[in-house]
Amino acid sequence: MTTSIDLEGRVALVTGASRGIGAATARLLAASGARVAIHYGRSRAEAEEVARDIRRAGGPAPALVQGDLGREDDRRRIHRETVAALGDPLLLVNNAGVYARNPFEETDDAAFLAAWRTTMAVNLESAAHLALLCLPAMRAARFGRIVMVASRAAFRAETDAPSYAVSKAGMVNLARCLARNEGRHGVTANSVCPGWVDTEMAQPDVSARRAEIEGEIPLGRIGTPEECARAILFYLSPLGDYANGTALGLNGGSYLH
Repeated sequence: MTTSIDLEGRVALVTGASRGIGAATARLLAASGARVAIHYGRSRAEAEEVARDIRRAGGPAPALVQGDLGREDDRRRIHRETVAALGDPLLLVNNAGVYARNPFEETDDAAFLAAWRTTMAVNLESAAHLALLCLPAMRAARFGRIVMVASRAAFRAETDAPSYAVSKAGMVNLARCLARNEGRHGVTANSVCPGWVDTEMAQPDVSARRAEIEGEIPLGRIGTPEECARAILFYLSPLGDYANGTALGLNGGSYLH
């Protein structure tokens, strides 16, 4: 038996969609019939390549929207340009994120705080802000789907990058807050929490210690962006209609919560 997922031309805004999990998600959503706004920060060439992939595969023409998610004016513009190009986004994937090492052994408190604030602004504050901007149209439509791309770190915690772990834990709880508040409007919010995924962000660590990392994963391998995209699609599609406020651990069994 096969299952075909049709997103019915709904508009999806995917942040950080020029590469990695975001790019795989944009491609899969377009293949499922969504009209995708591909957000990128600095990687325009990579974003254009994702758009070309979508067009070559016969998907609906995507839009490219650029902006620094650490800046609130940019977030407003990203939302505004998405609406102008495609219509109101009823599917929101908060995927973009930054990872900075800032251990508590840091002796420069200003450097520690700078890394902390940047991480929180990009990873967590932008997710809340974009959800807020999208909610009026979702409520009016009596339909909305929000997915946070969090991390295993939300539950496992991190010693070298506590701001990253805290921001991802915040995304999980943000989804739960939205789930409780917006369910009555037909809006759901959930989180996907990957472990190690073979992306550009993870590449330095993966290249240096792949055998060690894979040795900690019961399935014996690192995940792929496409596997994460399929989990995101579940939450955005009718298959996930009754999921609300959940956090899906997608880490090959390397951490259970």
